Amino acid sequence: MRLLDRYLLRELLVPLGFCLGGFLVFWLAFDLLGQLTGFQQRGLGMGEIASFYVYGLPELLGTVLPVGFLLALLYALTNHTRHHEITAIRAAGVSIWRMCVPYLGLGLVFSLILHGLGEYVMPGFKEKQEILLRKDRGGAASEALWRERIDLENARERRVWNIGAFHLGTAELKAPRVRTPLEPGARRVLTARLAKWTNGVWQAKGVVERIHRSADDADPALETGADRHLPVLKVDPEELFRWEGRDLTVMIPVNHWITNELGRTNVVIPTPTLWRTNLVGETAGGMKWRVGSLDPQRQELVGLEVTIPADPSAWRLVIGQTGGWREGEWKFAGVTEYLFRGATDGDPMPMTHEELGLAGLGETPDMIRSELRVASLRRGRTMKRAELTLAEIRDYRRLHPRVPPELEATLETQWHARLAGPWTCLVVVLIAIPFSVAPGRRNLFYGVAGSIGIAFAFFVLQKFGFALGQSGRVPGWLAAWLPNGVFALIGIVLTSRLP
Repeated sequence: MRLLDRYLLRELLVPLGFCLGGFLVFWLAFDLLGQLTGFQQRGLGMGEIASFYVYGLPELLGTVLPVGFLLALLYALTNHTRHHEITAIRAAGVSIWRMCVPYLGLGLVFSLILHGLGEYVMPGFKEKQEILLRKDRGGAASEALWRERIDLENARERRVWNIGAFHLGTAELKAPRVRTPLEPGARRVLTARLAKWTNGVWQAKGVVERIHRSADDADPALETGADRHLPVLKVDPEELFRWEGRDLTVMIPVNHWITNELGRTNVVIPTPTLWRTNLVGETAGGMKWRVGSLDPQRQELVGLEVTIPADPSAWRLVIGQTGGWREGEWKFAGVTEYLFRGATDGDPMPMTHEELGLAGLGETPDMIRSELRVASLRRGRTMKRAELTLAEIRDYRRLHPRVPPELEATLETQWHARLAGPWTCLVVVLIAIPFSVAPGRRNLFYGVAGSIGIAFAFFVLQKFGFALGQSGRVPGWLAAWLPNGVFALIGIVLTSRLP
Protein backbone atom coordinates (compact mmCIF):
# COMPACT_ATOMS: atom_id res chain seq x y z
CA MET A 1 0.00 0.00 0.00
CA ARG A 2 1.36 3.38 -0.96
CA LEU A 3 2.02 6.10 1.59
CA LEU A 4 -0.79 8.18 0.08
CA ASP A 5 -3.30 5.34 0.51
CA ARG A 6 -2.37 4.90 4.16
CA TYR A 7 -2.69 8.62 4.78
CA LEU A 8 -6.13 8.86 3.15
CA LEU A 9 -7.41 5.85 5.09
CA ARG A 10 -6.07 7.21 8.38
CA GLU A 11 -7.76 10.55 7.79
CA LEU A 12 -11.01 8.71 6.98
CA LEU A 13 -11.08 6.17 9.82
CA VAL A 14 -10.97 8.79 12.57
CA PRO A 15 -14.20 10.60 11.56
CA LEU A 16 -15.74 7.22 10.67
CA GLY A 17 -15.14 6.02 14.22
CA PHE A 18 -16.72 9.15 15.65
CA CYS A 19 -19.71 8.84 13.32
CA LEU A 20 -20.39 5.21 14.15
CA GLY A 21 -19.82 5.81 17.85
CA GLY A 22 -22.20 8.77 17.81
CA PHE A 23 -24.90 6.81 16.02
CA LEU A 24 -24.46 3.96 18.51
CA VAL A 25 -24.81 6.26 21.53
CA PHE A 26 -27.90 7.99 20.14
CA TRP A 27 -29.51 4.66 19.25
CA LEU A 28 -28.82 3.15 22.66
CA ALA A 29 -30.11 6.21 24.47
CA PHE A 30 -33.36 6.60 22.56
CA ASP A 31 -34.12 2.87 22.38
CA LEU A 32 -33.37 2.31 26.05
CA LEU A 33 -35.71 5.13 27.05
CA GLY A 34 -38.47 3.59 24.96
CA GLN A 35 -38.06 0.00 26.19
CA LEU A 36 -36.92 0.49 29.77
CA THR A 37 -40.41 -0.12 31.18
CA GLY A 38 -40.76 -3.33 29.19
CA PHE A 39 -37.37 -4.55 30.40
CA GLN A 40 -38.41 -3.92 34.00
CA GLN A 41 -41.69 -5.77 33.55
CA ARG A 42 -39.83 -8.79 32.23
CA GLY A 43 -37.36 -8.68 35.09
CA LEU A 44 -34.29 -8.36 32.87
CA GLY A 45 -31.01 -7.58 34.59
CA MET A 46 -28.21 -5.33 33.40
CA GLY A 47 -26.39 -8.23 31.77
CA GLU A 48 -29.48 -9.35 29.84
CA ILE A 49 -30.20 -5.79 28.68
CA ALA A 50 -26.61 -5.44 27.50
CA SER A 51 -26.93 -8.76 25.65
CA PHE A 52 -30.13 -7.56 24.00
CA TYR A 53 -28.35 -4.54 22.51
CA VAL A 54 -25.30 -6.57 21.49
CA TYR A 55 -27.64 -8.87 19.56
CA GLY A 56 -29.15 -5.81 17.86
CA LEU A 57 -25.80 -4.45 16.60
CA PRO A 58 -25.73 -6.39 13.27
CA GLU A 59 -29.12 -5.00 12.27
CA LEU A 60 -28.10 -1.51 13.36
CA LEU A 61 -24.88 -1.67 11.34
CA GLY A 62 -26.88 -2.50 8.23
CA THR A 63 -28.54 0.91 8.54
CA VAL A 64 -25.92 3.23 10.06
CA LEU A 65 -22.71 1.95 8.46
CA PRO A 66 -23.54 3.26 4.95
CA VAL A 67 -24.74 6.59 6.40
CA GLY A 68 -21.76 6.90 8.73
CA PHE A 69 -19.39 5.95 5.94
CA LEU A 70 -20.93 8.59 3.67
CA LEU A 71 -20.73 11.25 6.39
CA ALA A 72 -17.10 10.41 7.16
CA LEU A 73 -16.18 10.42 3.45
CA LEU A 74 -17.79 13.78 2.81
CA TYR A 75 -16.14 15.22 5.91
CA ALA A 76 -12.69 13.83 5.10
CA LEU A 77 -12.75 14.74 1.40
CA THR A 78 -14.16 18.20 2.11
CA ASN A 79 -11.39 18.75 4.64
CA HIS A 80 -8.78 17.66 2.08
CA THR A 81 -10.29 20.05 -0.45
CA ARG A 82 -10.27 23.00 1.99
CA HIS A 83 -6.57 22.53 2.59
CA HIS A 84 -5.85 22.11 -1.14
CA GLU A 85 -4.58 18.58 -0.59
CA ILE A 86 -6.71 17.27 -3.44
CA THR A 87 -5.17 19.85 -5.75
CA ALA A 88 -1.68 18.84 -4.67
CA ILE A 89 -2.42 15.16 -5.16
CA ARG A 90 -3.78 15.72 -8.64
CA ALA A 91 -0.86 17.99 -9.51
CA ALA A 92 1.44 15.10 -8.64
CA GLY A 93 -0.17 13.11 -11.46
CA VAL A 94 -2.60 11.03 -9.39
CA SER A 95 -6.02 10.82 -10.99
CA ILE A 96 -9.26 11.11 -9.08
CA TRP A 97 -10.06 7.43 -9.56
CA ARG A 98 -6.61 6.32 -8.41
CA MET A 99 -6.85 8.55 -5.37
CA CYS A 100 -10.16 6.92 -4.44
CA VAL A 101 -8.88 3.32 -4.65
CA PRO A 102 -8.48 3.00 -0.84
CA TYR A 103 -12.01 4.34 -0.36
CA LEU A 104 -13.41 1.90 -2.90
CA GLY A 105 -11.47 -0.95 -1.29
CA LEU A 106 -12.82 -0.07 2.15
CA GLY A 107 -16.34 0.20 0.72
CA LEU A 108 -15.96 -3.28 -0.79
CA VAL A 109 -14.81 -4.68 2.56
CA PHE A 110 -17.75 -3.07 4.35
CA SER A 111 -20.15 -4.45 1.72
CA LEU A 112 -18.88 -8.00 2.24
CA ILE A 113 -19.07 -7.59 6.02
CA LEU A 114 -22.66 -6.39 5.86
CA HIS A 115 -23.62 -9.27 3.58
CA GLY A 116 -22.10 -11.81 5.98
CA LEU A 117 -23.75 -10.20 9.02
CA GLY A 118 -27.16 -10.03 7.34
CA GLU A 119 -27.06 -13.57 5.97
CA TYR A 120 -25.37 -15.55 8.74
CA VAL A 121 -25.30 -13.54 11.98
CA MET A 122 -28.41 -11.38 12.11
CA PRO A 123 -31.03 -14.21 12.01
CA GLY A 124 -29.54 -15.95 15.04
CA PHE A 125 -29.11 -12.70 16.95
CA LYS A 126 -32.69 -11.61 16.28
CA GLU A 127 -33.82 -14.98 17.59
CA LYS A 128 -31.87 -14.42 20.80
CA GLN A 129 -33.38 -10.96 21.12
CA GLU A 130 -36.81 -12.51 20.80
CA ILE A 131 -36.02 -14.94 23.60
CA LEU A 132 -35.22 -12.06 25.93
CA LEU A 133 -38.33 -10.10 24.94
CA ARG A 134 -40.61 -13.10 25.45
CA LYS A 135 -39.12 -14.02 28.78
CA ASP A 136 -41.45 -13.38 31.71
CA ARG A 137 -40.27 -12.84 35.24
CA GLY A 138 -38.95 -16.17 36.49
CA GLY A 139 -39.83 -17.91 33.21
CA ALA A 140 -37.59 -20.22 31.23
CA ALA A 141 -36.00 -18.56 28.20
CA SER A 142 -36.21 -21.79 26.21
CA GLU A 143 -40.02 -21.72 26.32
CA ALA A 144 -39.98 -18.60 24.14
CA LEU A 145 -38.61 -20.63 21.23
CA TRP A 146 -41.52 -23.07 20.95
CA ARG A 147 -43.95 -22.50 18.08
CA GLU A 148 -47.24 -24.40 18.14
CA ARG A 149 -49.59 -25.83 15.52
CA ILE A 150 -47.46 -25.79 12.39
CA ASP A 151 -48.80 -27.08 9.09
CA LEU A 152 -46.16 -27.56 6.41
CA GLU A 153 -46.78 -28.80 2.88
CA ASN A 154 -44.04 -29.76 0.46
CA ALA A 155 -45.99 -29.49 -2.78
CA ARG A 156 -43.05 -30.65 -4.87
CA GLU A 157 -42.80 -34.03 -3.10
CA ARG A 158 -46.47 -34.30 -2.04
CA ARG A 159 -45.54 -34.46 1.65
CA VAL A 160 -47.56 -32.89 4.47
CA TRP A 161 -46.37 -32.15 8.01
CA ASN A 162 -48.61 -31.38 10.98
CA ILE A 163 -46.49 -30.45 13.99
CA GLY A 164 -47.88 -29.87 17.45
CA ALA A 165 -44.89 -27.72 18.47
CA PHE A 166 -41.45 -26.94 17.05
CA HIS A 167 -38.44 -25.58 18.96
CA LEU A 168 -36.60 -22.96 16.93
CA GLY A 169 -33.29 -23.60 18.65
CA THR A 170 -32.99 -27.37 19.05
CA ALA A 171 -35.42 -28.41 16.26
CA GLU A 172 -37.31 -30.65 18.70
CA LEU A 173 -40.83 -31.71 17.73
CA LYS A 174 -43.93 -32.43 19.77
CA ALA A 175 -46.72 -34.56 18.31
CA PRO A 176 -45.22 -34.69 14.79
CA ARG A 177 -47.30 -36.19 12.01
CA VAL A 178 -45.96 -36.78 8.50
CA ARG A 179 -47.97 -37.94 5.52
CA THR A 180 -45.85 -38.90 2.56
CA PRO A 181 -46.33 -40.91 -0.64
CA LEU A 182 -44.53 -44.21 -0.73
CA GLU A 183 -41.09 -43.96 -2.26
CA PRO A 184 -40.25 -45.13 -5.79
CA GLY A 185 -39.77 -48.88 -5.78
CA ALA A 186 -42.38 -49.47 -3.09
CA ARG A 187 -44.36 -52.67 -3.61
CA ARG A 188 -46.87 -55.10 -2.13
CA VAL A 189 -45.99 -58.78 -1.94
CA LEU A 190 -48.92 -61.18 -1.50
CA THR A 191 -48.25 -64.81 -0.66
CA ALA A 192 -50.95 -67.47 -0.18
CA ARG A 193 -50.87 -71.14 0.68
CA LEU A 194 -53.81 -71.89 -1.63
CA ALA A 195 -55.91 -69.88 -4.07
CA LYS A 196 -59.06 -71.00 -5.87
CA TRP A 197 -60.72 -69.32 -8.85
CA THR A 198 -64.19 -68.29 -7.70
CA ASN A 199 -66.62 -65.90 -9.38
CA GLY A 200 -63.97 -64.33 -11.56
CA VAL A 201 -61.40 -63.65 -8.81
CA TRP A 202 -58.94 -65.66 -6.79
CA GLN A 203 -60.12 -66.57 -3.30
CA ALA A 204 -56.94 -67.08 -1.27
CA LYS A 205 -56.29 -68.90 1.97
CA GLY A 206 -53.38 -68.39 4.34
CA VAL A 207 -52.61 -64.94 2.98
CA VAL A 208 -49.55 -62.96 4.08
CA GLU A 209 -49.21 -59.39 2.80
CA ARG A 210 -45.97 -57.43 3.01
CA ILE A 211 -45.59 -53.77 2.04
CA HIS A 212 -42.04 -52.71 1.22
CA ARG A 213 -41.78 -48.92 1.57
CA SER A 214 -38.92 -48.67 -0.93
CA ALA A 215 -36.80 -50.81 -3.21
CA ASP A 216 -34.31 -51.62 -0.44
CA ASP A 217 -36.71 -51.96 2.49
CA ALA A 218 -35.55 -55.07 4.36
CA ASP A 219 -38.16 -54.73 7.14
CA PRO A 220 -41.54 -54.59 5.41
CA ALA A 221 -44.85 -54.06 7.13
CA LEU A 222 -46.55 -57.43 7.67
CA GLU A 223 -50.20 -58.48 7.82
CA THR A 224 -51.68 -61.98 7.83
CA GLY A 225 -55.20 -63.21 7.18
CA ALA A 226 -56.97 -66.54 6.88
CA ASP A 227 -59.13 -66.03 3.78
CA ARG A 228 -59.25 -63.06 1.47
CA HIS A 229 -60.72 -62.09 -1.87
CA LEU A 230 -58.04 -60.63 -4.12
CA PRO A 231 -59.98 -58.65 -6.73
CA VAL A 232 -56.75 -57.20 -8.15
CA LEU A 233 -55.73 -60.72 -9.28
CA LYS A 234 -58.04 -61.38 -12.24
CA VAL A 235 -55.90 -63.61 -14.42
CA ASP A 236 -58.00 -66.69 -15.20
CA PRO A 237 -56.56 -70.24 -14.97
CA GLU A 238 -56.51 -70.79 -18.76
CA GLU A 239 -54.18 -67.81 -19.26
CA LEU A 240 -51.98 -68.93 -16.38
CA PHE A 241 -51.67 -72.37 -17.98
CA ARG A 242 -49.98 -70.78 -21.01
CA TRP A 243 -47.25 -69.12 -18.97
CA GLU A 244 -43.68 -70.28 -18.85
CA GLY A 245 -43.32 -73.23 -16.50
CA ARG A 246 -42.78 -76.97 -16.30
CA ASP A 247 -45.24 -79.72 -17.15
CA LEU A 248 -45.98 -82.31 -14.52
CA THR A 249 -48.21 -85.32 -14.94
CA VAL A 250 -50.04 -86.11 -11.73
CA MET A 251 -52.16 -89.18 -11.09
CA ILE A 252 -55.41 -87.81 -9.76
CA PRO A 253 -58.02 -90.24 -8.36
CA VAL A 254 -61.19 -89.84 -10.38
CA ASN A 255 -64.55 -91.47 -9.62
CA HIS A 256 -65.93 -93.60 -12.48
CA TRP A 257 -69.32 -95.30 -12.55
CA ILE A 258 -69.18 -98.81 -14.05
CA THR A 259 -72.38 -100.51 -15.09
CA ASN A 260 -72.44 -104.31 -15.68
CA GLU A 261 -74.63 -107.32 -15.02
CA LEU A 262 -73.98 -106.93 -11.32
CA GLY A 263 -75.29 -103.38 -11.33
CA ARG A 264 -73.78 -99.90 -11.17
CA THR A 265 -70.51 -99.53 -9.23
CA ASN A 266 -68.44 -96.41 -8.29
CA VAL A 267 -64.75 -97.11 -8.96
CA VAL A 268 -61.87 -94.73 -8.15
CA ILE A 269 -59.36 -94.91 -10.97
CA PRO A 270 -56.01 -92.99 -10.91
CA THR A 271 -56.11 -90.74 -13.97
CA PRO A 272 -53.09 -88.88 -15.37
CA THR A 273 -53.62 -85.07 -15.27
CA LEU A 274 -51.31 -82.40 -16.67
CA TRP A 275 -50.29 -79.80 -14.09
CA ARG A 276 -48.01 -76.77 -14.56
CA THR A 277 -45.35 -76.04 -11.95
CA ASN A 278 -42.91 -73.19 -11.26
CA LEU A 279 -45.02 -70.76 -13.26
CA VAL A 280 -43.68 -67.22 -13.69
CA GLY A 281 -45.26 -64.36 -15.55
CA GLU A 282 -46.13 -60.68 -15.58
CA THR A 283 -49.52 -59.08 -16.11
CA ALA A 284 -50.79 -55.59 -16.84
CA GLY A 285 -49.77 -53.00 -14.28
CA GLY A 286 -46.36 -54.61 -13.69
CA MET A 287 -47.61 -57.39 -11.39
CA LYS A 288 -45.14 -60.29 -11.23
CA TRP A 289 -46.51 -63.77 -10.49
CA ARG A 290 -44.83 -66.88 -9.20
CA VAL A 291 -46.91 -70.03 -8.76
CA GLY A 292 -45.73 -73.28 -7.25
CA SER A 293 -48.29 -75.41 -9.11
CA LEU A 294 -51.54 -75.03 -11.06
CA ASP A 295 -54.29 -77.60 -11.14
CA PRO A 296 -56.38 -76.56 -14.18
CA GLN A 297 -59.17 -79.03 -13.39
CA ARG A 298 -59.79 -77.83 -9.86
CA GLN A 299 -58.70 -74.30 -10.85
CA GLU A 300 -56.44 -74.09 -7.82
CA LEU A 301 -53.06 -72.54 -7.20
CA VAL A 302 -50.63 -73.83 -4.60
CA GLY A 303 -47.77 -71.63 -3.37
CA LEU A 304 -48.87 -68.28 -4.84
CA GLU A 305 -46.68 -65.16 -4.68
CA VAL A 306 -47.60 -61.90 -6.42
CA THR A 307 -45.53 -58.69 -6.36
CA ILE A 308 -47.64 -55.58 -7.04
CA PRO A 309 -46.09 -52.13 -7.61
CA ALA A 310 -47.40 -49.59 -5.10
CA ASP A 311 -50.43 -47.66 -6.24
CA PRO A 312 -49.55 -44.03 -7.13
CA SER A 313 -52.04 -42.92 -4.50
CA ALA A 314 -50.59 -45.17 -1.78
CA TRP A 315 -49.17 -43.24 1.13
CA ARG A 316 -47.54 -43.55 4.50
CA LEU A 317 -48.63 -41.85 7.70
CA VAL A 318 -46.16 -41.62 10.59
CA ILE A 319 -47.37 -40.25 13.92
CA GLY A 320 -44.90 -39.72 16.74
CA GLN A 321 -45.09 -38.48 20.29
CA THR A 322 -41.83 -36.53 20.04
CA GLY A 323 -39.08 -36.09 17.48
CA GLY A 324 -35.88 -34.28 16.64
CA TRP A 325 -33.20 -33.67 14.01
CA ARG A 326 -30.26 -35.94 14.76
CA GLU A 327 -27.39 -37.15 12.58
CA GLY A 328 -28.79 -35.50 9.49
CA GLU A 329 -32.29 -37.02 9.60
CA TRP A 330 -35.57 -36.82 11.49
CA LYS A 331 -36.04 -39.37 14.26
CA PHE A 332 -39.41 -39.85 15.91
CA ALA A 333 -40.08 -41.59 19.23
CA GLY A 334 -43.25 -43.41 20.27
CA VAL A 335 -44.27 -43.96 16.66
CA THR A 336 -47.42 -45.42 15.15
CA GLU A 337 -47.10 -45.96 11.40
CA TYR A 338 -49.95 -46.60 8.96
CA LEU A 339 -49.52 -47.78 5.39
CA PHE A 340 -52.45 -46.99 3.10
CA ARG A 341 -52.50 -49.17 -0.01
CA GLY A 342 -54.47 -46.61 -2.01
CA ALA A 343 -56.46 -43.42 -1.79
CA THR A 344 -59.60 -45.26 -0.65
CA ASP A 345 -57.96 -47.77 1.69
CA GLY A 346 -60.14 -47.77 4.82
CA ASP A 347 -58.15 -50.49 6.57
CA PRO A 348 -54.52 -49.31 6.65
CA MET A 349 -51.75 -51.56 7.85
CA PRO A 350 -50.58 -50.37 11.33
CA MET A 351 -47.12 -50.72 12.85
CA THR A 352 -45.53 -49.41 16.06
CA HIS A 353 -41.92 -48.40 16.74
CA GLU A 354 -40.15 -47.19 19.85
CA GLU A 355 -38.00 -44.99 17.60
CA LEU A 356 -38.10 -44.55 13.85
CA GLY A 357 -35.57 -42.77 11.66
CA LEU A 358 -37.18 -41.14 8.63
CA ALA A 359 -34.39 -40.98 6.10
CA GLY A 360 -35.07 -39.23 2.83
CA LEU A 361 -37.29 -36.43 4.16
CA GLY A 362 -36.15 -33.26 2.45
CA GLU A 363 -37.65 -30.87 5.01
CA THR A 364 -34.81 -29.68 7.26
CA PRO A 365 -35.19 -27.61 10.44
CA ASP A 366 -34.08 -24.54 8.48
CA MET A 367 -36.92 -25.06 6.01
CA ILE A 368 -39.43 -25.19 8.86
CA ARG A 369 -37.93 -22.00 10.27
CA SER A 370 -38.22 -20.32 6.86
CA GLU A 371 -41.89 -21.33 6.68
CA LEU A 372 -42.51 -19.77 10.08
CA ARG A 373 -40.52 -16.67 9.20
CA VAL A 374 -42.38 -15.97 5.96
CA ALA A 375 -45.75 -16.77 7.53
CA SER A 376 -45.15 -14.38 10.45
CA LEU A 377 -44.04 -11.58 8.13
CA ARG A 378 -47.06 -12.10 5.89
CA ARG A 379 -49.38 -11.84 8.86
CA GLY A 380 -47.70 -8.61 9.97
CA ARG A 381 -46.96 -5.39 8.21
CA THR A 382 -45.69 -4.83 4.69
CA MET A 383 -41.96 -5.47 4.55
CA LYS A 384 -40.17 -2.20 3.86
CA ARG A 385 -36.63 -3.54 3.82
CA ALA A 386 -34.70 -6.79 3.42
CA GLU A 387 -35.98 -8.91 6.32
CA LEU A 388 -35.53 -12.39 4.81
CA THR A 389 -32.17 -14.02 4.17
CA LEU A 390 -31.29 -15.67 0.88
CA ALA A 391 -31.34 -19.08 2.59
CA GLU A 392 -34.84 -18.51 3.99
CA ILE A 393 -36.20 -17.49 0.59
CA ARG A 394 -34.49 -20.43 -1.11
CA ASP A 395 -35.85 -22.91 1.46
CA TYR A 396 -39.35 -21.47 1.18
CA ARG A 397 -39.33 -21.81 -2.59
CA ARG A 398 -38.20 -25.41 -2.33
CA LEU A 399 -41.31 -26.12 -0.27
CA HIS A 400 -43.61 -24.05 -2.46
CA PRO A 401 -42.74 -24.31 -6.17
CA ARG A 402 -45.97 -22.48 -7.01
CA VAL A 403 -46.12 -19.27 -5.01
CA PRO A 404 -49.08 -16.84 -5.31
CA PRO A 405 -48.22 -13.87 -7.55
CA GLU A 406 -48.45 -11.30 -4.75
CA LEU A 407 -46.11 -13.33 -2.53
CA GLU A 408 -43.78 -14.08 -5.44
CA ALA A 409 -43.35 -10.33 -6.02
CA THR A 410 -42.46 -9.87 -2.35
CA LEU A 411 -39.98 -12.77 -2.32
CA GLU A 412 -38.34 -11.59 -5.54
CA THR A 413 -37.94 -8.07 -4.16
CA GLN A 414 -36.60 -9.41 -0.85
CA TRP A 415 -34.12 -11.66 -2.66
CA HIS A 416 -32.59 -8.85 -4.69
CA ALA A 417 -32.78 -6.41 -1.77
CA ARG A 418 -30.66 -8.79 0.29
CA LEU A 419 -28.10 -8.86 -2.53
CA ALA A 420 -28.20 -5.14 -3.27
CA GLY A 421 -28.28 -3.76 0.27
CA PRO A 422 -24.65 -4.35 1.30
CA TRP A 423 -23.34 -2.72 -1.88
CA THR A 424 -24.61 0.63 -0.63
CA CYS A 425 -21.24 1.05 1.08
CA LEU A 426 -19.57 0.97 -2.33
CA VAL A 427 -22.12 3.30 -3.88
CA VAL A 428 -21.59 5.99 -1.23
CA VAL A 429 -17.96 6.26 -2.32
CA LEU A 430 -19.03 6.99 -5.89
CA ILE A 431 -21.55 9.61 -4.79
CA ALA A 432 -19.26 11.26 -2.20
CA ILE A 433 -16.41 11.96 -4.63
CA PRO A 434 -18.02 14.64 -6.86
CA PHE A 435 -19.73 16.32 -3.88
CA SER A 436 -16.45 16.72 -2.01
CA VAL A 437 -13.49 17.14 -4.32
CA ALA A 438 -14.87 19.87 -6.60
CA PRO A 439 -12.48 22.88 -6.50
CA GLY A 440 -13.26 25.78 -4.21
CA ARG A 441 -13.24 26.46 -0.50
CA ARG A 442 -15.78 24.43 1.44
CA ASN A 443 -17.07 24.73 4.97
CA LEU A 444 -16.69 21.58 7.07
CA PHE A 445 -20.43 21.51 7.66
CA TYR A 446 -20.92 21.14 3.92
CA GLY A 447 -20.08 17.47 4.28
CA VAL A 448 -22.57 17.02 7.10
CA ALA A 449 -25.40 18.72 5.24
CA GLY A 450 -24.54 16.88 2.02
CA SER A 451 -24.53 13.46 3.69
CA ILE A 452 -27.91 14.09 5.30
CA GLY A 453 -29.45 15.20 2.00
CA ILE A 454 -27.97 12.31 0.02
CA ALA A 455 -28.97 9.75 2.66
CA PHE A 456 -32.52 11.12 2.75
CA ALA A 457 -32.86 10.98 -1.04
CA PHE A 458 -31.40 7.46 -1.12
CA PHE A 459 -33.80 6.08 1.52
CA VAL A 460 -36.80 7.74 -0.12
CA LEU A 461 -35.90 6.11 -3.43
CA GLN A 462 -35.30 2.79 -1.65
CA LYS A 463 -38.72 2.81 0.04
CA PHE A 464 -40.35 3.83 -3.22
CA GLY A 465 -38.66 0.95 -5.04
CA PHE A 466 -39.70 -1.51 -2.33
CA ALA A 467 -43.32 -0.44 -2.61
CA LEU A 468 -43.31 -0.84 -6.38
CA GLY A 469 -41.52 -4.19 -6.26
CA GLN A 470 -43.65 -5.82 -3.56
CA SER A 471 -46.84 -4.68 -5.28
CA GLY A 472 -45.66 -6.34 -8.50
CA ARG A 473 -45.67 -3.12 -10.53
CA VAL A 474 -41.98 -3.41 -11.41
CA PRO A 475 -39.68 -6.46 -11.42
CA GLY A 476 -38.10 -7.27 -8.08
CA TRP A 477 -34.55 -6.85 -9.36
CA LEU A 478 -35.31 -3.36 -10.63
CA ALA A 479 -36.99 -2.30 -7.39
CA ALA A 480 -34.09 -3.51 -5.24
CA TRP A 481 -31.19 -2.29 -7.38
CA LEU A 482 -32.80 1.02 -8.41
CA PRO A 483 -31.31 3.21 -5.62
CA ASN A 484 -27.82 1.74 -6.04
CA GLY A 485 -27.97 2.04 -9.81
CA VAL A 486 -29.26 5.60 -9.87
CA PHE A 487 -26.81 6.98 -7.31
CA ALA A 488 -23.86 5.04 -8.70
CA LEU A 489 -24.60 6.37 -12.19
CA ILE A 490 -24.94 9.94 -10.89
CA GLY A 491 -21.65 9.63 -9.03
CA ILE A 492 -19.76 8.24 -12.01
CA VAL A 493 -21.12 10.89 -14.38
CA LEU A 494 -20.37 13.79 -12.03
CA THR A 495 -16.91 12.45 -11.23
CA SER A 496 -16.11 12.11 -14.92
CA ARG A 497 -16.99 15.80 -15.40
CA LEU A 498 -14.67 17.07 -12.71
CA PRO A 499 -12.01 19.40 -14.17
